Amino acid sequence: MYERTYHKRVLHTDSEEPKKRGKQKQRTVNWKRVMRIAIGVAIITGLVFLVRLPNVQVRHVEVVGANVVYPGDVSEFVTTQLQGRKLFVLPRSSIFLIPTHTIEKELKAAFPRLQTVAVNRKNFSTLVVTVKEYQGVYLWCSDEATCYFMDQNGVAFTAAPYFSGNAYPKIFSGTLQPLPFQALTAEQISTVGLLIDRLTTLGIAPSEFHYIGDHELDVSFVHNSQPASLMFDPSMDINDALTALYTGLRTDPLATEFHDTAKVLQYIDLRFANRVVYKFQ
Repeated sequence: MYERTYHKRVLHTDSEEPKKRGKQKQRTVNWKRVMRIAIGVAIITGLVFLVRLPNVQVRHVEVVGANVVYPGDVSEFVTTQLQGRKLFVLPRSSIFLIPTHTIEKELKAAFPRLQTVAVNRKNFSTLVVTVKEYQGVYLWCSDEATCYFMDQNGVAFTAAPYFSGNAYPKIFSGTLQPLPFQALTAEQISTVGLLIDRLTTLGIAPSEFHYIGDHELDVSFVHNSQPASLMFDPSMDINDALTALYTGLRTDPLATEFHDTAKVLQYIDLRFANRVVYKFQ
């Protein structure tokens, strides 16, 4: 009986002492954790306070480089993107929270004429939006009534109004895709540029280029106030075809008929090596 009681009261009590000390030590560790949490909350609160300060809110948006695109529209678009709050408490207009890369992508999507966009912070209250616009050199057309401005690299970037006359050469090739898109290959755009330069020296003003297939490119122009066309094979050397045309326009009978104001030309076919095929009405 005594031994049982001794183990129950004495030894059991002795075994509980380390446990109590462990609990006390554990309570000390918990207090350190509480302090860390408190410090973290204080830091976060301070950052939120800093982000919400009126002096670090974007109030001005400067636009540099816009010519055709109205700068006010760009500025208004950016300002609209900065309205509202993140996580219900953080203002989107805070200079510290501006998602510059996101705004750049959204601007290019909203204004297809913009080739490049860069958004930078000027100071604590001003953003600078620097843009470069595509330059319209040609018109890429899906049909006679629907055309889009295209730059010198063959990129169609925005819808074009209807132009009477030949203000811009029209190019027909491929199908419409989401703007901006690569409407012509580098080789095609190079061919168009070469033809415009060389035909102009021959007194021919090309107005339309129709890429009908891999082996046919029809160039429209006006001859004696009537529509006519030149037919090329873009898979062959265009320079050879132009040389043949140059020779033909200075050799009878084509030379005489071509310069006869009473004659109406329908086409000159240059798709065959060392041959010039033509037809007048």
